[in-house]
Amino acid sequence: MELRIPFTNLSLRMNLSAKSDGRWLGSADDLGTVFNGRVTEEKALGIDAVFACVNLYARTLASMPLLLYEKTPDGKRRAVNHPLYRLLHNEPNPNMTSHNFRKIMEASLKLWGNAYAWIEFDNSWRVKYLWPLLPGNVFPQRSLQTGELFYDAVLYNGENRRFRAYEMVHIPGLGFDGISGRSPVRQFAETMGFNLDIKSYGRKFFKNGARPSGVLQHPGSLSEEAQKRLENKFDKRYSGIENTGKTILLEEGMTYHQIGVPPEEAQFIESRKYSVEEIARIYGVPPHMIGDLEHATFSNIESQDINFAKHSIVPECVNWEQELMRKLLNDDEQARYEIEFNMEGLVRGDMESRYRAYAIGRQWGFLTADDIRAKENMSNVDGGGITYVPLNMISSELADSYWKARITEMTAKAKGVKKE
Repeated sequence: MELRIPFTNLSLRMNLSAKSDGRWLGSADDLGTVFNGRVTEEKALGIDAVFACVNLYARTLASMPLLLYEKTPDGKRRAVNHPLYRLLHNEPNPNMTSHNFRKIMEASLKLWGNAYAWIEFDNSWRVKYLWPLLPGNVFPQRSLQTGELFYDAVLYNGENRRFRAYEMVHIPGLGFDGISGRSPVRQFAETMGFNLDIKSYGRKFFKNGARPSGVLQHPGSLSEEAQKRLENKFDKRYSGIENTGKTILLEEGMTYHQIGVPPEEAQFIESRKYSVEEIARIYGVPPHMIGDLEHATFSNIESQDINFAKHSIVPECVNWEQELMRKLLNDDEQARYEIEFNMEGLVRGDMESRYRAYAIGRQWGFLTADDIRAKENMSNVDGGGITYVPLNMISSELADSYWKARITEMTAKAKGVKKE
Protein backbone atom coordinates (compact mmCIF):
# COMPACT_ATOMS: atom_id res chain seq x y z
CA MET A 1 0.00 0.00 0.00
CA GLU A 2 1.39 3.41 -0.98
CA LEU A 3 0.41 6.88 0.18
CA ARG A 4 1.59 9.95 -1.74
CA ILE A 5 2.43 13.00 0.35
CA PRO A 6 0.71 16.08 -1.14
CA PHE A 7 2.97 18.84 -2.56
CA THR A 8 6.06 16.60 -2.48
CA ASN A 9 7.71 13.91 -4.57
CA LEU A 10 7.69 11.58 -1.57
CA SER A 11 5.54 8.57 -0.81
CA LEU A 12 5.09 6.20 2.10
CA ARG A 13 4.72 2.44 1.77
CA MET A 14 3.10 0.16 4.31
CA ASN A 15 4.62 -3.30 4.67
CA LEU A 16 1.66 -5.70 4.70
CA SER A 17 3.65 -8.88 5.22
CA ALA A 18 2.74 -11.22 8.04
CA LYS A 19 5.74 -10.15 10.14
CA SER A 20 5.14 -6.46 9.61
CA ASP A 21 4.20 -4.20 12.51
CA GLY A 22 2.12 -2.02 10.17
CA ARG A 23 4.50 0.94 10.12
CA TRP A 24 4.90 3.21 7.12
CA LEU A 25 8.22 2.88 5.33
CA GLY A 26 10.19 5.55 3.49
CA SER A 27 13.54 7.21 3.13
CA ALA A 28 14.71 8.32 6.57
CA ASP A 29 16.43 11.40 5.16
CA ASP A 30 13.44 12.47 3.10
CA LEU A 31 10.96 11.80 5.89
CA GLY A 32 13.11 13.74 8.31
CA THR A 33 13.06 16.74 6.02
CA VAL A 34 9.27 16.74 5.82
CA PHE A 35 8.17 15.57 9.24
CA ASN A 36 10.76 16.78 11.70
CA GLY A 37 8.65 19.91 12.25
CA ARG A 38 11.70 22.12 12.52
CA VAL A 39 10.63 24.54 9.80
CA THR A 40 6.92 25.04 9.22
CA GLU A 41 4.87 27.92 7.88
CA GLU A 42 3.74 28.82 11.40
CA LYS A 43 7.30 28.75 12.75
CA ALA A 44 8.64 30.75 9.80
CA LEU A 45 6.14 33.48 10.59
CA GLY A 46 8.02 33.95 13.87
CA ILE A 47 11.02 35.23 11.90
CA ASP A 48 10.70 39.01 11.86
CA ALA A 49 11.85 39.40 8.24
CA VAL A 50 9.41 36.73 7.00
CA PHE A 51 6.55 38.30 8.96
CA ALA A 52 7.41 41.74 7.56
CA CYS A 53 7.49 40.46 3.94
CA VAL A 54 4.25 38.49 4.26
CA ASN A 55 2.51 41.35 6.05
CA LEU A 56 3.70 43.82 3.40
CA TYR A 57 2.18 41.80 0.57
CA ALA A 58 -1.00 41.03 2.51
CA ARG A 59 -1.78 44.58 3.54
CA THR A 60 -0.85 45.98 0.12
CA LEU A 61 -3.18 43.62 -1.75
CA ALA A 62 -5.90 44.18 0.84
CA SER A 63 -5.67 47.98 0.68
CA MET A 64 -6.25 48.25 -3.07
CA PRO A 65 -9.96 48.29 -4.05
CA LEU A 66 -11.03 45.13 -5.88
CA LEU A 67 -13.63 46.21 -8.42
CA LEU A 68 -15.99 44.76 -11.01
CA TYR A 69 -16.15 46.80 -14.22
CA GLU A 70 -18.69 46.68 -17.03
CA LYS A 71 -17.49 47.25 -20.58
CA THR A 72 -19.55 49.85 -22.47
CA PRO A 73 -19.14 51.63 -25.82
CA ASP A 74 -18.02 54.70 -23.86
CA GLY A 75 -15.43 52.78 -21.85
CA LYS A 76 -15.45 50.88 -18.57
CA ARG A 77 -17.60 51.78 -15.60
CA ARG A 78 -18.09 50.24 -12.19
CA ALA A 79 -20.80 47.56 -12.22
CA VAL A 80 -22.20 48.56 -8.83
CA ASN A 81 -25.56 46.90 -9.53
CA HIS A 82 -24.03 43.47 -10.11
CA PRO A 83 -24.23 41.18 -7.00
CA LEU A 84 -20.57 40.25 -7.42
CA TYR A 85 -19.48 43.89 -6.99
CA ARG A 86 -20.46 43.99 -3.33
CA LEU A 87 -18.98 40.54 -2.77
CA LEU A 88 -15.57 41.61 -4.06
CA HIS A 89 -15.48 45.20 -2.87
CA ASN A 90 -17.24 45.03 0.51
CA GLU A 91 -18.03 41.66 2.05
CA PRO A 92 -17.18 38.22 0.59
CA ASN A 93 -18.99 36.46 3.45
CA PRO A 94 -20.91 37.50 6.59
CA ASN A 95 -17.86 37.04 8.83
CA MET A 96 -15.26 39.29 7.24
CA THR A 97 -14.63 42.34 5.12
CA SER A 98 -13.05 42.27 1.70
CA HIS A 99 -9.87 43.71 3.22
CA ASN A 100 -9.61 40.93 5.80
CA PHE A 101 -10.45 38.23 3.26
CA ARG A 102 -7.74 39.32 0.83
CA LYS A 103 -5.21 39.77 3.62
CA ILE A 104 -5.78 36.16 4.75
CA MET A 105 -5.58 34.83 1.20
CA GLU A 106 -2.39 36.72 0.32
CA ALA A 107 -0.68 35.72 3.57
CA SER A 108 -1.55 32.08 2.81
CA LEU A 109 -0.11 32.46 -0.68
CA LYS A 110 3.19 33.88 0.58
CA LEU A 111 3.63 31.23 3.29
CA TRP A 112 2.16 28.04 1.79
CA GLY A 113 2.49 28.94 -1.89
CA ASN A 114 -1.27 28.48 -2.36
CA ALA A 115 -4.44 30.34 -1.38
CA TYR A 116 -7.83 28.64 -1.36
CA ALA A 117 -11.39 29.95 -1.01
CA TRP A 118 -14.51 27.81 -1.20
CA ILE A 119 -17.18 29.28 -3.51
CA GLU A 120 -20.65 28.86 -2.01
CA PHE A 121 -23.45 29.11 -4.58
CA ASP A 122 -27.10 29.94 -4.02
CA ASN A 123 -30.05 27.96 -5.42
CA SER A 124 -29.70 29.73 -8.77
CA TRP A 125 -25.97 28.82 -9.01
CA ARG A 126 -24.88 32.39 -8.50
CA VAL A 127 -21.89 33.12 -6.28
CA LYS A 128 -23.19 33.71 -2.76
CA TYR A 129 -20.12 33.72 -0.50
CA LEU A 130 -16.37 33.16 -0.57
CA TRP A 131 -14.85 31.28 2.40
CA PRO A 132 -11.04 31.16 2.81
CA LEU A 133 -9.58 27.78 3.77
CA LEU A 134 -6.32 26.95 5.53
CA PRO A 135 -3.88 25.82 2.79
CA GLY A 136 -2.52 23.02 4.96
CA ASN A 137 -5.99 21.46 4.99
CA VAL A 138 -6.56 21.48 1.22
CA PHE A 139 -5.11 18.85 -1.12
CA PRO A 140 -5.52 19.23 -4.91
CA GLN A 141 -5.92 15.92 -6.71
CA ARG A 142 -6.36 14.88 -10.33
CA SER A 143 -8.43 11.83 -11.19
CA LEU A 144 -6.34 9.16 -12.89
CA GLN A 145 -9.42 7.95 -14.81
CA THR A 146 -10.95 11.20 -16.06
CA GLY A 147 -8.20 13.78 -15.47
CA GLU A 148 -10.69 15.95 -13.58
CA LEU A 149 -9.24 18.26 -10.94
CA PHE A 150 -10.79 18.25 -7.48
CA TYR A 151 -9.86 19.38 -3.99
CA ASP A 152 -10.00 17.31 -0.81
CA ALA A 153 -10.36 19.67 2.14
CA VAL A 154 -10.85 19.63 5.88
CA LEU A 155 -13.29 22.38 6.89
CA TYR A 156 -13.15 24.42 10.08
CA ASN A 157 -15.71 22.16 11.76
CA GLY A 158 -13.57 19.08 11.05
CA GLU A 159 -15.74 17.88 8.17
CA ASN A 160 -13.96 16.23 5.24
CA ARG A 161 -15.28 17.40 1.89
CA ARG A 162 -14.38 17.01 -1.76
CA PHE A 163 -14.82 20.10 -3.93
CA ARG A 164 -15.06 20.23 -7.69
CA ALA A 165 -12.68 22.63 -9.41
CA TYR A 166 -15.43 25.18 -10.13
CA GLU A 167 -16.19 25.34 -6.39
CA MET A 168 -12.72 26.51 -5.40
CA VAL A 169 -10.83 29.75 -5.96
CA HIS A 170 -7.22 28.58 -6.06
CA ILE A 171 -4.49 31.19 -6.38
CA PRO A 172 -1.16 29.35 -6.76
CA GLY A 173 2.37 30.61 -6.43
CA LEU A 174 5.36 29.37 -8.40
CA GLY A 175 4.92 25.71 -9.35
CA PHE A 176 5.63 23.25 -12.13
CA ASP A 177 2.69 20.84 -12.32
CA GLY A 178 0.10 23.40 -13.41
CA ILE A 179 -1.91 22.82 -10.24
CA SER A 180 -0.16 23.77 -7.02
CA GLY A 181 2.44 26.33 -6.06
CA ARG A 182 5.46 25.58 -3.93
CA SER A 183 5.76 26.84 -0.39
CA PRO A 184 8.57 29.43 -0.11
CA VAL A 185 9.12 28.26 3.46
CA ARG A 186 9.63 24.62 2.45
CA GLN A 187 11.58 25.58 -0.66
CA PHE A 188 14.02 27.61 1.42
CA ALA A 189 13.82 25.50 4.57
CA GLU A 190 17.56 25.74 5.11
CA THR A 191 17.48 29.53 5.02
CA MET A 192 14.45 29.67 7.30
CA GLY A 193 16.04 27.16 9.68
CA PHE A 194 19.21 29.22 9.79
CA ASN A 195 17.17 32.25 10.81
CA LEU A 196 15.42 30.29 13.51
CA ASP A 197 18.83 29.18 14.79
CA ILE A 198 20.02 32.79 14.90
CA LYS A 199 16.89 33.80 16.77
CA SER A 200 17.33 30.95 19.24
CA TYR A 201 21.00 31.86 19.73
CA GLY A 202 20.15 35.49 20.38
CA ARG A 203 17.47 34.55 22.88
CA LYS A 204 19.86 32.30 24.81
CA PHE A 205 22.67 34.83 24.50
CA PHE A 206 20.71 37.61 26.17
CA LYS A 207 18.94 35.28 28.59
CA ASN A 208 22.34 34.48 30.05
CA GLY A 209 23.08 38.12 30.75
CA ALA A 210 24.32 38.88 27.22
CA ARG A 211 27.69 37.51 28.31
CA PRO A 212 29.46 34.22 27.63
CA SER A 213 30.26 31.88 30.50
CA GLY A 214 33.14 32.51 32.89
CA VAL A 215 35.55 30.31 34.83
CA LEU A 216 35.64 29.82 38.61
CA GLN A 217 39.15 28.94 39.78
CA HIS A 218 39.71 27.20 43.14
CA PRO A 219 43.20 26.91 44.70
CA GLY A 220 42.53 23.34 45.79
CA SER A 221 40.46 20.49 44.41
CA LEU A 222 36.68 20.02 44.67
CA SER A 223 34.68 16.84 44.62
CA GLU A 224 32.18 16.29 41.83
CA GLU A 225 29.31 16.94 44.22
CA ALA A 226 30.88 20.18 45.42
CA GLN A 227 31.49 21.33 41.86
CA LYS A 228 27.87 20.74 40.91
CA ARG A 229 26.60 22.52 44.02
CA LEU A 230 28.86 25.51 43.36
CA GLU A 231 27.81 25.72 39.71
CA ASN A 232 24.11 25.67 40.56
CA LYS A 233 24.57 28.26 43.27
CA PHE A 234 26.54 30.57 40.95
CA ASP A 235 24.04 30.28 38.08
CA LYS A 236 21.10 30.90 40.38
CA ARG A 237 22.57 34.07 41.86
CA TYR A 238 24.43 35.66 38.97
CA SER A 239 23.23 34.41 35.56
CA GLY A 240 20.41 36.06 33.62
CA ILE A 241 19.60 39.67 32.73
CA GLU A 242 17.86 40.31 36.05
CA ASN A 243 21.11 39.49 37.90
CA THR A 244 23.40 41.53 35.67
CA GLY A 245 25.67 43.86 37.64
CA LYS A 246 25.43 42.07 40.99
CA THR A 247 28.57 41.84 43.07
CA ILE A 248 30.09 38.36 43.06
CA LEU A 249 30.92 36.89 46.47
CA LEU A 250 33.58 34.19 46.35
CA GLU A 251 34.74 31.85 49.13
CA GLU A 252 37.79 29.76 49.98
CA GLY A 253 40.21 31.78 47.87
CA MET A 254 38.30 31.26 44.59
CA THR A 255 38.74 33.66 41.70
CA TYR A 256 36.41 34.36 38.76
CA HIS A 257 37.75 34.75 35.21
CA GLN A 258 35.25 35.91 32.58
CA ILE A 259 35.59 34.70 29.00
CA GLY A 260 34.28 37.55 26.89
CA VAL A 261 33.24 37.16 23.26
CA PRO A 262 31.49 40.30 22.00
CA PRO A 263 28.52 39.71 19.68
CA GLU A 264 30.30 41.57 16.86
CA GLU A 265 33.21 39.11 17.04
CA ALA A 266 30.77 36.20 16.97
CA GLN A 267 29.23 37.81 13.85
CA PHE A 268 25.82 37.75 15.46
CA ILE A 269 24.79 41.16 14.19
CA GLU A 270 26.23 40.49 10.73
CA SER A 271 24.30 37.22 10.53
CA ARG A 272 21.09 39.00 11.43
CA LYS A 273 21.64 41.60 8.72
CA TYR A 274 22.44 38.98 6.11
CA SER A 275 19.35 36.94 6.98
CA VAL A 276 17.09 39.98 6.50
CA GLU A 277 18.57 40.70 3.07
CA GLU A 278 18.30 37.06 2.03
CA ILE A 279 14.64 36.74 3.00
CA ALA A 280 13.84 40.06 1.33
CA ARG A 281 15.46 38.71 -1.84
CA ILE A 282 13.39 35.50 -1.66
CA TYR A 283 10.14 37.47 -1.46
CA GLY A 284 11.16 40.18 -3.93
CA VAL A 285 10.88 42.99 -1.38
CA PRO A 286 13.23 46.00 -1.18
CA PRO A 287 15.02 45.74 2.19
CA HIS A 288 14.04 49.26 3.25
CA MET A 289 10.37 48.27 3.11
CA ILE A 290 10.89 45.78 5.95
CA GLY A 291 12.97 48.11 8.09
CA ASP A 292 16.51 47.56 6.73
CA LEU A 293 17.69 51.09 5.90
CA GLU A 294 21.41 50.38 5.79
CA HIS A 295 21.71 50.81 2.02
CA ALA A 296 18.71 53.09 1.54
CA THR A 297 19.14 56.65 0.33
CA PHE A 298 16.70 59.44 -0.43
CA SER A 299 17.36 59.04 -4.14
CA ASN A 300 16.97 55.25 -4.46
CA ILE A 301 13.99 54.60 -2.16
CA GLU A 302 11.46 56.04 -4.62
CA SER A 303 12.80 53.97 -7.52
CA GLN A 304 12.78 50.84 -5.35
CA ASP A 305 9.16 51.51 -4.40
CA ILE A 306 8.23 51.81 -8.08
CA ASN A 307 10.10 48.59 -8.91
CA PHE A 308 8.31 46.77 -6.09
CA ALA A 309 4.93 47.93 -7.38
CA LYS A 310 5.84 47.11 -10.99
CA HIS A 311 7.62 43.77 -10.62
CA SER A 312 6.07 42.32 -7.44
CA ILE A 313 2.58 43.72 -6.86
CA VAL A 314 1.37 44.00 -10.47
CA PRO A 315 2.09 40.31 -11.29
CA GLU A 316 0.40 39.38 -8.01
CA CYS A 317 -2.69 41.35 -9.00
CA VAL A 318 -2.82 39.69 -12.43
CA ASN A 319 -2.65 36.27 -10.76
CA TRP A 320 -5.66 37.19 -8.60
CA GLU A 321 -7.65 38.85 -11.38
CA GLN A 322 -7.37 35.98 -13.84
CA GLU A 323 -8.37 33.35 -11.28
CA LEU A 324 -11.34 35.39 -10.04
CA MET A 325 -12.47 36.07 -13.61
CA ARG A 326 -12.24 32.37 -14.44
CA LYS A 327 -14.13 31.12 -11.39
CA LEU A 328 -16.66 33.85 -10.57
CA LEU A 329 -17.88 34.88 -14.04
CA ASN A 330 -19.37 32.63 -16.72
CA ASP A 331 -18.36 32.84 -20.38
CA ASP A 332 -21.03 35.39 -21.29
CA GLU A 333 -20.21 37.57 -18.30
CA GLN A 334 -16.48 37.46 -19.04
CA ALA A 335 -17.16 39.13 -22.38
CA ARG A 336 -19.07 41.90 -20.61
CA TYR A 337 -17.34 42.35 -17.24
CA GLU A 338 -13.80 42.60 -15.87
CA ILE A 339 -12.43 42.15 -12.34
CA GLU A 340 -9.51 44.46 -11.59
CA PHE A 341 -7.56 45.94 -8.73
CA ASN A 342 -7.50 49.72 -8.62
CA MET A 343 -3.78 50.43 -8.26
CA GLU A 344 -3.92 54.22 -8.51
CA GLY A 345 -3.29 54.60 -4.81
CA LEU A 346 -0.24 52.33 -5.02
CA VAL A 347 1.50 54.30 -7.77
CA ARG A 348 0.32 57.65 -6.50
CA GLY A 349 3.21 60.10 -6.07
CA ASP A 350 3.60 63.16 -3.89
CA MET A 351 1.39 66.21 -4.37
CA GLU A 352 3.84 68.14 -6.54
CA SER A 353 4.38 65.18 -8.89
CA ARG A 354 0.63 64.51 -9.17
CA TYR A 355 -0.23 68.12 -9.94
CA ARG A 356 2.50 68.32 -12.55
CA ALA A 357 1.09 65.20 -14.24
CA TYR A 358 -2.44 66.62 -14.06
CA ALA A 359 -1.24 69.83 -15.70
CA ILE A 360 0.27 67.88 -18.60
CA GLY A 361 -2.93 65.88 -19.08
CA ARG A 362 -5.06 68.99 -18.92
CA GLN A 363 -2.81 70.92 -21.29
CA TRP A 364 -2.78 68.22 -23.96
CA GLY A 365 -6.48 67.54 -23.75
CA PHE A 366 -6.76 63.96 -22.44
CA LEU A 367 -7.89 64.98 -18.93
CA THR A 368 -10.80 67.19 -17.93
CA ALA A 369 -11.18 69.11 -14.69
CA ASP A 370 -13.69 66.51 -13.49
CA ASP A 371 -11.26 63.70 -14.33
CA ILE A 372 -8.60 65.32 -12.17
CA ARG A 373 -10.99 66.11 -9.32
CA ALA A 374 -12.24 62.51 -9.31
CA LYS A 375 -8.67 61.25 -8.85
CA GLU A 376 -8.35 63.57 -5.85
CA ASN A 377 -11.74 62.46 -4.43
CA MET A 378 -13.38 65.81 -5.18
CA SER A 379 -16.84 66.45 -6.60
CA ASN A 380 -17.50 67.68 -10.15
CA VAL A 381 -17.78 71.38 -11.00
CA ASP A 382 -19.70 73.31 -13.65
CA GLY A 383 -17.91 73.08 -16.98
CA GLY A 384 -15.57 70.45 -15.60
CA GLY A 385 -16.20 68.09 -18.52
CA ILE A 386 -14.77 70.42 -21.17
CA THR A 387 -11.48 69.43 -22.79
CA TYR A 388 -8.91 71.93 -24.01
CA VAL A 389 -6.29 71.53 -26.72
CA PRO A 390 -3.30 73.70 -27.69
CA LEU A 391 -3.95 76.14 -30.53
CA ASN A 392 -0.73 75.22 -32.31
CA MET A 393 -1.86 71.61 -32.84
CA ILE A 394 -4.51 70.15 -35.18
CA SER A 395 -5.64 66.65 -36.07
CA SER A 396 -4.04 64.69 -38.92
CA GLU A 397 -7.23 64.95 -41.00
CA LEU A 398 -7.24 68.73 -40.81
CA ALA A 399 -3.51 68.75 -41.45
CA ASP A 400 -3.99 67.08 -44.88
CA SER A 401 -6.51 69.71 -45.95
CA TYR A 402 -4.42 72.51 -44.51
CA TRP A 403 -1.24 71.53 -46.36
CA LYS A 404 -3.08 70.92 -49.63
CA ALA A 405 -4.53 74.44 -49.42
CA ARG A 406 -1.13 75.84 -48.54
CA ILE A 407 0.51 74.08 -51.49
CA THR A 408 -2.18 75.36 -53.85
CA GLU A 409 -1.75 78.90 -52.51
CA MET A 410 2.04 78.79 -52.83
CA THR A 411 1.81 77.37 -56.35
CA ALA A 412 -0.55 80.18 -57.40
CA LYS A 413 1.77 82.81 -55.94
CA ALA A 414 4.73 81.28 -57.73
CA LYS A 415 2.90 81.42 -61.07
CA GLY A 416 1.94 85.06 -60.49
CA VAL A 417 5.56 86.01 -59.88
CA LYS A 418 6.64 84.32 -63.11
CA LYS A 419 4.00 86.22 -65.15
CA GLU A 420 5.39 89.55 -63.97
